Amino acid sequence: PCGGHLTAPNGILLSPGWPSFYRDSLNCQWVIEAQPDHAVKIHFDRFQTEVNYDTLEIRDGPSTSSPVIGEYHGTQAPHFLISTSNFLFLLFTTDNSRSAAGFSIRYESVMMESDSCLDPGIPVNGRRRGNSFAIGSLVSFTCDLGYTLSEQEP
Repeated sequence: PCGGHLTAPNGILLSPGWPSFYRDSLNCQWVIEAQPDHAVKIHFDRFQTEVNYDTLEIRDGPSTSSPVIGEYHGTQAPHFLISTSNFLFLLFTTDNSRSAAGFSIRYESVMMESDSCLDPGIPVNGRRRGNSFAIGSLVSFTCDLGYTLSEQEP
């Protein structure tokens, strides 16, 4: 289906038509809601959209006004993302020409820890050193050749 409100503790979110190509001119909105005191973690198992034109926008919260985590297209998506609340909002929009396989995303509700930070993930086109996120731990990031790490939005 194109959109919905997902409340199961875990599941799979598929682009419309998966595993076949998705349709043109889509505007699909999903809200993934975890139980209170939990965060939503999503894993990108497969991701392929038309570069620059068919995008998956992910927001940290329940709506279009929630802060943007990122906009992804082509094959450039992180391994996983974690929300800072018990909601994630996903918006998949496609133009009126060309399509691709789309995406398969696993989601799960994860307990928020009070004595550690959430896993920040591994940057697309980069690497992370350090796997402990307890307060006081050190984690560093580097970029693949030709890329620059920036705090700016894409």
